Amino acid sequence: MQAGPSQLDCPESENAPNIGFVDRISCGRDVDTVQSPDPGEGLRFQKTYDSAASSVALRIPPFPWILIPFLAGCPSAPDREERAPSLPFAGQQVRIGVPADRGFRVAWEAPLNEWAAQTGATCAVAELTPGSPDVPFAALSGEDRQTLAIFPLAKAGGLVGAGSLAPIPPPLLSDEENGVRWHDLFSGLTVRIAARKETALFVPLSCPVLVCYYRTDLLSDAGLNPPQTWEEYQQLLEKLATWAPGLAAVEPWGESYRATTYLARAVSFAQHPGHYSLFFDIDTGTPLIDSPGFLRALEASRDAVTSMSSDVLSYQPSDCREAILAGRAALGIALEPQAPDAPVGEPAAATREKRAEGIQIGFVRLPGSRETYNPTRHLWEPLADKGIQQVTLCGFAGLAIGASSQNTALQTEASWNALAKVGGRDFMSGFPPGITGLCRESQLQNPGDLVGPGLEFPEAEAYANAVAASLRDVRLVAELPVTGRIRFRDSLAAAIGACLKGAQTPQEALQQAGREWRQIVEEIGAARIRDNYRLSLGLRPR
Repeated sequence: MQAGPSQLDCPESENAPNIGFVDRISCGRDVDTVQSPDPGEGLRFQKTYDSAASSVALRIPPFPWILIPFLAGCPSAPDREERAPSLPFAGQQVRIGVPADRGFRVAWEAPLNEWAAQTGATCAVAELTPGSPDVPFAALSGEDRQTLAIFPLAKAGGLVGAGSLAPIPPPLLSDEENGVRWHDLFSGLTVRIAARKETALFVPLSCPVLVCYYRTDLLSDAGLNPPQTWEEYQQLLEKLATWAPGLAAVEPWGESYRATTYLARAVSFAQHPGHYSLFFDIDTGTPLIDSPGFLRALEASRDAVTSMSSDVLSYQPSDCREAILAGRAALGIALEPQAPDAPVGEPAAATREKRAEGIQIGFVRLPGSRETYNPTRHLWEPLADKGIQQVTLCGFAGLAIGASSQNTALQTEASWNALAKVGGRDFMSGFPPGITGLCRESQLQNPGDLVGPGLEFPEAEAYANAVAASLRDVRLVAELPVTGRIRFRDSLAAAIGACLKGAQTPQEALQQAGREWRQIVEEIGAARIRDNYRLSLGLRPR
C-alpha cells in the first residue's frame, strides 16, 4: 500500500534522530513502503524507493541560493531500489534422512518450516526403514541421496572407508547457537571415533558402552573393592559365595551379543599402546584374531562363564541389568537402556523397574590388564609404572549423523545449519525421545535422564561417570570398523560359542575363527580390508 508524501529533513536537522535509518539516508526524498512476498515461503520484507522528484520542487523556499551549501551533502540521485538482505541458503535443497517411526516428523516439522522461511532453502525429512546389518548404508549416496542422515554408529567405518561423509565445516563445530557443540562431546569420541586426522566427519548421537555393575553394599561389607583388572574381576567371581552368598554373577553371552562381550574384554589384552594393529595388520590386512592377546582374553572369558549359570549363554545386557536390580545377582556386565525407552506417544518409564528392597548398586568402567602383548617382540609386557591398560570398545550400537560427500559445500553448510535449528541449544533436546544417549559432558548435569528406570539418583550419577570415563579415554576402539564386519562378527560369535559350551578349547576356537576370517579377507580383498581399516584409524591408505 502506498503511503502519502511527507517532508523529510536531512541528517543535520534536529528531527533527524527520531527518524528511521532508511528515512534518514533518504535526505528529503519521499519514501514509500511496500510489503512484498519473499522467495523464502511467507517471509516478508520492506522495500524503499524514491517518489516523484517533482514533489521536492514544491518544498523549496523562495530563496533557494540560501540552501545551496546545505544541499551539498544531500545530492539528488536517480531512482534506486533499496534491496532486501539476501537469504543465506536461497535455492538450496536440504534432505534429512531419519529413522522411521521415531517421531521426527512431529518434532521437527514446525522448526524446519521456520528455518526454511528464514533462510530461503527448502527442506524435506525422509523416514528411512532399518536396513539389514550386513548391507552398507546407502542413504548418503546416489542421485536421490539425503544431504544429511542419521545412521547406525556400527556403519560409520564403512561410510568413512567409502568416502561417503563430507567434513563438517569448521565454523559449525563451535558451541554457538548454529554449531554442533563438537567440543562438548567426550574427547575419546572426537579424537578416535568421529574424526580422521583432526577432520570432523560426523556427530555421535549415542554411543553405548558396557559397564561393570556390582552390589556396593555387599562389597563394602566384605571389605572388598570394585575390580580394576580382569584378574581382580575373576577373583571376585571365585569368592562370590563368600561376599554375596546365594547370589549370581551375570554377563551377556547370548548369541547376538557374544562377539561384543568377548571383544570388550579382549581389547585391553590385545591392543598394545605402541601399535595400531589390533583386529587386522595395518600393512597387510591379515586378521589377528588368533593372536596371543585375543587367546588370553578367551581363556579369561571361559573361566568367568564357568563360575556362572549356563543361563548367561542366552543373556542380553537387559537380562543382566534386570538380574542385578531384582537382587538375584551381585556382579555383572551390562548397560543402561537409552532413556526414555518407550514408543512415541507413551510416557517414559511408565512403570518402575522391579527392584529388590534395600540394595545399593555401584558402577565402574570395565576392568583392564596390567600386561599387553607386543606383536613385534612376541612377548607380554607390563604397563609402565605398574599401570592398567583399560581400552573401551564402542561402535557396536548407537546412532550418529553426517552429511553426504556428494553435496556442494553450501549444501553441506545448509544441512548442518538446519540440524542446529532443530537440535536445540544443547544439540540434544530437540531430538525425539530415545534417539540420543550419553556422549556429551553437558549431559552429566542431569544423570537421571540418561538411565533406565529403577536406579536411584546417586546410582545414575555413578553410571554416568563410568560411561564418561570410558568415552573420555582416547584408547577407544570401534568394533570391527571395516567392510564385511557382520561376517567377521558372526564367525567370531560361532567360535566363541563353541568354546564356552566346551566343544572346543580357546586355542581351537580362535584358530577356527582365524581361518574363516582369512577366507573372508580373501573374498573381499586384502587391500580393501587393509585400506578400510587404516582409514578407520586415521591412517592413509596404502
